[in-house]
Amino acid sequence: MASSIGSFLTPEQRAALDSALAEKEKENAQKAREHGHHKSCSADRKPRHSGKVHGGTGGPKKAGGGGRFTWGSIMTDGEKQPGAMDKNDPNYDSEEEKHNVLRSQHQKLKDEVTAYKDEVLSIVEEYFSSGDIGDVAESLEDLGMPGFMHYFVKRLVTLALDRNNREREMASVALSSLYANVIPPDQVQKGFGALVDSIGDLVLDVPDAPDLLAMFIARAVVDDVLPPAFALRVPGSPEAAAALKQKLEGHLGARHGAEKVLRCWGSGAGMTYQDTKDSIARLLDEFSASSDSEEASRCLRALNVPFFHHEAVKQALHRAIEAAAANATLAQSLVGLLARLVQSGEVSPAQLSKGLSRVSDNLEDTALDNPGAKEGYAAVMEMVKAAGLLDGDNAAARALPHTISSASITSTNGAANGSVVPGGAAPHSVAAFKAASAAAIREYFDSSDVGEVARRLGELDEPGMLHIFVKQAVVASLDRKDRERELVSQALAQLSPAVLSTDVVGAGFARLLAATDDLVLDCPDAVHLLSLFLGRAIVDEVLPPAYLAQVLKSVHADSLGVGVVKATGAMLSARHGAERLTNAWRGGAQGLDEVKAQIKGVLDEYVAGPRDVSEAARCLTELGVPGYHHQVVVSACELAFATPASEGDVVKLLGGLSAANVISATQMAKGLARVKASLSEEALDYGPAARAAYARIAEAGTKAGWATADLEA
Repeated sequence: MASSIGSFLTPEQRAALDSALAEKEKENAQKAREHGHHKSCSADRKPRHSGKVHGGTGGPKKAGGGGRFTWGSIMTDGEKQPGAMDKNDPNYDSEEEKHNVLRSQHQKLKDEVTAYKDEVLSIVEEYFSSGDIGDVAESLEDLGMPGFMHYFVKRLVTLALDRNNREREMASVALSSLYANVIPPDQVQKGFGALVDSIGDLVLDVPDAPDLLAMFIARAVVDDVLPPAFALRVPGSPEAAAALKQKLEGHLGARHGAEKVLRCWGSGAGMTYQDTKDSIARLLDEFSASSDSEEASRCLRALNVPFFHHEAVKQALHRAIEAAAANATLAQSLVGLLARLVQSGEVSPAQLSKGLSRVSDNLEDTALDNPGAKEGYAAVMEMVKAAGLLDGDNAAARALPHTISSASITSTNGAANGSVVPGGAAPHSVAAFKAASAAAIREYFDSSDVGEVARRLGELDEPGMLHIFVKQAVVASLDRKDRERELVSQALAQLSPAVLSTDVVGAGFARLLAATDDLVLDCPDAVHLLSLFLGRAIVDEVLPPAYLAQVLKSVHADSLGVGVVKATGAMLSARHGAERLTNAWRGGAQGLDEVKAQIKGVLDEYVAGPRDVSEAARCLTELGVPGYHHQVVVSACELAFATPASEGDVVKLLGGLSAANVISATQMAKGLARVKASLSEEALDYGPAARAAYARIAEAGTKAGWATADLEA
């Protein structure tokens, strides 16, 4: 147990939490004994790339000498023959020996390249199946040979050309994720150069290869994987290079070209869990508006994720449950869509079974957010039975652990849900409240205006559903940056208790803890982040410290939510825990003026100190604002305008930050373009010499390769 000295929790509060955690551990152990769950030691992971035994082919050696399984040459006496002539031999030829050595080295290199290409092929094929970028990085590091990485780049893009948009999006994401950390920048450029050189061969297999390759290059430029100069100096034959350059200019030079290129492969459905869920949700949105089952079926086939069709079943049933009371026609049409997909074989019985099981198993959690979920579930199950999807010999019917009748729902609704926030609204308003709440959160992330959030929640006039807002706000920030997380923590503190009461916030966190196991699927770090959110809420006095022990009563013993509460208690009990939780998001919600001030501080320290580029790079990285690095370029140029003696130091700094990939090519170009466009204003502030200073900086950058010629004054 942590010491209470310097602890946020009192000894009594810590003792109550320890007691509640101990009860949960006993409950979990008892449950494991009842179900006969025993842990077993997992076998060591088999290395993905095991060593190969490179034996001989068995063929005869040079001069008919015996290879494996051969008798040897007729003149062989069984003794080992010398590998080379004696230099003292009159017939010795030094040139022949050199040629033999060169041939041997060339054959060895050729064998290594062939083996590397074979390994790369298996890595790419496995990645397209699993989508695990971490495994790709690990496999490439196991292979070593960083000088061969361009073969991986070429093979990855080549295989994606002949696949669907899903694999193309996966290839683009892989290059962006592995760039610099695993694949050196020069190897990426070399790989794309090899692709341009082989465009003639690629067209034979993929007729639209030039268009697709141009899109891959444009996407790589937007993702800062390739420098913009690559698009201006496309390698390869003059004809192919000119055609590609023209296509690239069309992609990158168009209005909002960067945004379009980022979505060039569509949603990337099937690449990540959330992307696939979003694609299925859009599919069902279109079906709900049009009732076009043919189009919905076509879209589902286009996603090419038959192994994930259970998600389509789950989402369709959830929509039907929410619509059962207010729009029975929509609920019936959604069930009819499922029946059509199952009857046509597009959704297998196993996927239907899994989807029905997911809805049934999580019905209690669904009822926490939608008080009328159980009635809707019963009505939808009747529709499902009428559609013939729950026949007695159907696997889907056997998958359901129980059937909930309308009578049992009527008698148990509310009591089975545990503590429900008073004032619950009608079931049909849940979806509308969620949509309005999500819109308010997105707007808040852009504006940082807590007052507007309070006004929007007041207009909704649904006090019984405000716990949904709390849950949505935290979930929406999990996969974002510290800025959004800090904004959510500030909103909870400022809206409490006038808008969000303690009971409302507590109910919201209770639902977050109940959903932790699902949240981890989308955000692997969810347990840690939720513990920070919960601890911050307690430190900000939005929730009382006693909440930790109280909420454990509603959390399943084997749920990850118990781990969240335990981690929160440990942080609050630690020395200076409150201060650490207050700065949990490192003040991420800082405005542009604050960012500018911090950047100026880094530059001032650089000029005043020993001109250490690595220290400046470290400070900028710690700021965690890569989207504002163009401001670093602007501030550095203005520093050179103000103090001409520091111009050389500024050029050195910008070059070093570019070489270290701290400032991307896009951010560098954006910053220099801003300075060039405002040279007239800069001349008014710093004098006519500012134009000449910028010209020298841009010229130095062009020569060093971190600026393009079009940015010169």
